[in-house]
Amino acid sequence: MNDDGKAAAERELTQYRRTVDGRDEMIRRANQAGVSKHRIHLLTGIARTTIDRILKPKEEQP
Repeated sequence: MNDDGKAAAERELTQYRRTVDGRDEMIRRANQAGVSKHRIHLLTGIARTTIDRILKPKEEQP
């Protein structure tokens, strides 16, 4: 792979990490805005069980 390809791949990985790092908060904001868990699942591909875990009140989380 040439240097341009390597740099592009590293930029993509950095962007991916930023997205993943903010995933839970993004899901909470969407749900608070009225987006259903089912719709969040369809748009993100994240399992509904994972969405349920993310949206569970903090006092109920292990």
